[in-house]
Amino acid sequence: MSILALSSVCVTVVFLLIVADVRSGDIDRRANHDYPKIWFSKIFYETLEDFTGPTDIGSSECRKQMQMYVSHLQNDSLWAIQMSDSWSRYPNGILVGTSHQMGVYEECVKVHQPVMGKYCIPSVKISSSAGVDFTAKKTDKLHVNDNAWQEILGFVDRDNQQRRNVIKFGICIPDSCTADDLQVTLQKKFDIHFLPHQVKAQVQVDSILCSTDKDAYPYDTGYYLTSSLVGILVLMCCVSTAFHLIVIMRNNNGKKCKMSEIFNTFSLIRNGRDLIKYNRNNDLNIFNGLKVYTMILVLFGHKFLYFVINPITYTMQLEKMYTEGPDFLLTSMNLIDPFFYIAGYLMYIMLIPQFNKPGTSWYQILMVIAYKYMKVLPSYGIVMLMTAFVIPHLGNGPFWASRMWHEADNCKTYWWANILAVSNFIPVENQCLIAGWYVSCLLQFLVIGTTVVYVYVKRRKIGIYLIVILLCASLAISFVTTYVNQAYGIVRVMYSFLESPSNSTEFRNYYRPFFYRGTPFFTGLLAGIVVEELKKREIKFSTTVVYVGTLVVSAACIWGQLYGARFHDVFRPYDVLEQSVYAAFSHCTWAIILFWLTLCHFTTGFGPIEKLFNNRLTVPLGRLSYTVYLVNITVMMMIESKQRTAVTPTSYLLIDGWIFGAFRTYMVGTILYLLIEAPSGLLIKKLLFGKKHEHNGTAVMPPNRTNSANNTETEQKNTSRL
Repeated sequence: MSILALSSVCVTVVFLLIVADVRSGDIDRRANHDYPKIWFSKIFYETLEDFTGPTDIGSSECRKQMQMYVSHLQNDSLWAIQMSDSWSRYPNGILVGTSHQMGVYEECVKVHQPVMGKYCIPSVKISSSAGVDFTAKKTDKLHVNDNAWQEILGFVDRDNQQRRNVIKFGICIPDSCTADDLQVTLQKKFDIHFLPHQVKAQVQVDSILCSTDKDAYPYDTGYYLTSSLVGILVLMCCVSTAFHLIVIMRNNNGKKCKMSEIFNTFSLIRNGRDLIKYNRNNDLNIFNGLKVYTMILVLFGHKFLYFVINPITYTMQLEKMYTEGPDFLLTSMNLIDPFFYIAGYLMYIMLIPQFNKPGTSWYQILMVIAYKYMKVLPSYGIVMLMTAFVIPHLGNGPFWASRMWHEADNCKTYWWANILAVSNFIPVENQCLIAGWYVSCLLQFLVIGTTVVYVYVKRRKIGIYLIVILLCASLAISFVTTYVNQAYGIVRVMYSFLESPSNSTEFRNYYRPFFYRGTPFFTGLLAGIVVEELKKREIKFSTTVVYVGTLVVSAACIWGQLYGARFHDVFRPYDVLEQSVYAAFSHCTWAIILFWLTLCHFTTGFGPIEKLFNNRLTVPLGRLSYTVYLVNITVMMMIESKQRTAVTPTSYLLIDGWIFGAFRTYMVGTILYLLIEAPSGLLIKKLLFGKKHEHNGTAVMPPNRTNSANNTETEQKNTSRL
């Protein structure tokens, strides 16, 4: 009986397992029935196989040209076949995040007769039309035997991947047809082929993404006035330089010849000499070196940001960044902080001697602010004018209009925010010049810092308390606002941010206002006081303390900086206290490092290492920092916005593009310096101070360890340019 009972139990268990397996199979089969039976690319190809364009809608001219296009296409006319051949009908690379199916832009837009080819980039978003929630089956990583449709229909936008359910592709149509005509026709066509498979394909065609090889941006009055102004400035510099050459040659031949003041101001020879002038005994040269190395990193970051928003063929390579690094790219949104620190320290060094003069009153505050503001304005204004009226005409391509025209329109509408130094308080999407927020912050700190230093000179204790209070307030504001609003303590470099910075709450609300940027600036002011006190007491550090301390401080701050990379993990639980602490600390990392470097450099020195920052190359390049920063994003945008095809992101391609972009940026910055920045600076000094400015320059020299009296006014002026 026991054997029979055991056999019965075994049979029952086997039967139940078979039933469960059958039911599981039925469930799997029913689940598989939810997926379309034909792969996406084939349906897409069937949709566009015989599609030519908006044949039955649009204006009469559009219909006429479409009829001509279709008839010539049937006759295999070269121009019609070129238009049809210029775009791809079978998408590939969807599962690895290939964002664009670009086709051949030039082949389309080079068709001019008998119609003109127009290249458009429609966007198609794929979803289920049967009400099935495929996202419920989504796992972090699909199994190799899972249905490939799951990657598209079940895509969950966690902001760390390129969207697999959005397809963008190039298409060529006659110029007389509009984006709306194309969108309506494409939507009908996609509905016919996709809806039977219970897949919804939502089509969108933006008119700004439709272009020809014609320059469609209007040549308005601003274009001609700006071009004339730049032309006059170039002519004046060329004539002045030629006259300067004549004077040099005559003086070399023993004939005394005097250079007139106006020619001397615009001479490229004179301004070029001032640019490359080098005095190794000027201790402030170290800040030029710091500017150069920081600017190189800033250029790399900006190159990366504009590189990854272009068409990519294998975005999985970029998506690894969120899990494998490099963490520097994920945490470098505070890389501009060193410039604020340097601005704070140099402001203290330059203004203390000015305000210590006998008879100095509050009126001197206004003079300093007016002088600095007037120095910033000429180059700033020219870049705005060029961006608004000239640069839109300097390129083309499928993405040129969507990026450069928007920037130009912003500068035409919101230029006043830049002039009034409040561009960091208007919406991000309306800001003229992406780099304009920094200039506004700098001018706002100019007003605050000048006032604080004046108070410090007149009432030392009150001034120190005021600086400390402002520093603490800046840290507290970052902590409290992050805590109250439960925001992230870092501007996360997610895909939504890369597509548009305005998509980031942190960038939109906490990145640009000056009161979130005050920590490094007020630390720079405080460093000026501490260095002055240490020098008075003749306190110096040992070589061991200098080098070991620098290593320890740098390592600790860099570790804290890179800690923010873990906030890009979309599965990591949010901790408001952690985020708030990091929000305050992230603005201290560079400030603490530079504070320590400043103390060591101005009291003891770093020995041979200083040559890395103080040499004949870094000093002139550091003087270009302001003009380079003004143009760097515009130059990078111009380079990347001309892209026609998708590329595979590799480190070699990124580094090569960074080197080329940095070289071009410094070249444009040098031209801006020689044509605008240097001459305008001389004219402003002449206007405000007359001949007395030569003496005023020496009055603000910093205390150096060796031979500071030999420092020239030009060196001081160029050191504090940014």
